[in-house]
Order: sequence, then structure tokens, then C-alpha cells
Amino acid sequence: MLFSGFARMHVWVSGGPIHKPHEPVLQLLVQPWMGDYESWTVYRHQKDERKDGKIVFKKWNRETDRERFRALGGKEAPKDWNTKTNVTEKHLPVPGHWVRALERTFGALSVPPIAGTVQPLSHHTEYKLIFWRGRQESEFRWRPTPPRAWRPLARVFDFLLRSFRQQADGKPLTDWAKFNAAVAAGARPRRRSRIRSE
Repeated sequence: MLFSGFARMHVWVSGGPIHKPHEPVLQLLVQPWMGDYESWTVYRHQKDERKDGKIVFKKWNRETDRERFRALGGKEAPKDWNTKTNVTEKHLPVPGHWVRALERTFGALSVPPIAGTVQPLSHHTEYKLIFWRGRQESEFRWRPTPPRAWRPLARVFDFLLRSFRQQADGKPLTDWAKFNAAVAAGARPRRRSRIRSE
């Protein structure tokens, strides 16, 4: 459990000097109960929004680390293993205008900060959405189905996650115009997220 916490932290961490001259805008987190944590973080250029931003993908290989611990047998794990989790990391460039369109889309949403009934802790996958603007930060999470009032957020979450995974496979990012056109045409958010945890 302790090692799992370190893996989650390594996947989640998004700031720091290593990302300069970029600053975080948004992060998607997919956290299966007993699976591989996955994050996608969008960054804008800090000084010139016209310049390219980037998307940073991180994913923990839980099974690889489980096998590593099993190989120890009865031996104690080295202390530095806490900082050596099997987390894949990729950096993908993204046009500045795409990042600006993303921010406009989220800026146009109107959702309550808290919604739905209190749910007991479950073993379902948790989805988390974090926004940053300067020193402001907002966070939304649901497991496994978002409250009705948050369905617009979940719909954009689905759109982004699929687009990011496609880009990681070498395909172009889906244009925001297509997403907004689908919304304008009356496309309804899914009752339940169909995103698979890869």
C-alpha cells in the first residue's frame, strides 16, 4: 500500500522547474482500485500563449513492480525503491491555439462545486479532473459515475482522454470544433463513463 502511494504521487506530480517555461492548465487522472494509475497533463507556455504547449502522459506499470517485489522473497526492499517506481512518461507537443480552445471550453461550463449524494468508498475506478489558472485550482472527482450536474465535465473528460490516447498512438488531436459541433447538435453525455483503463 505504501509503495502504491508513492506510485500515485509520481503519476500525479505536475509542477516544478522541470516544466519551465510551461505551466499546468489541466490534468486528467484515471485511478483504478487495483490497476495502473494514468495521468495526462496539459501545459501552456507561461510567457506566450501563442507558442506550443505540451501534454505529459504518465502511467504506472503495477504488475512490473509487483513482480519486482516478489523477486525479493523475504528480503527487505531497498529504501530507494520508493523513488524508482515503474512509471512511463511521454511528452507530446500541442499547438498553443488548441490549449486556448481547451481553456475557453472549460471556461464556458457552469457546474456546481459540489454535487450529488455522499457515496461510500468503492472499488470502482476513480476519475479526477484538476484545473489551474495562476494560483487558482479546482478539482472534481467521481467514482465511477459523475453526479448529474457534473455530466458536462465528464463528457469533456471522455473527449480529452480519447484524443490524448489517439495522439500518443500517432494520430492527430481531435479538433475542438468537432466536439463543440456535437454538443450543439444535441449530443447527450453518457449516463456512465465508458472509458477503459488501459
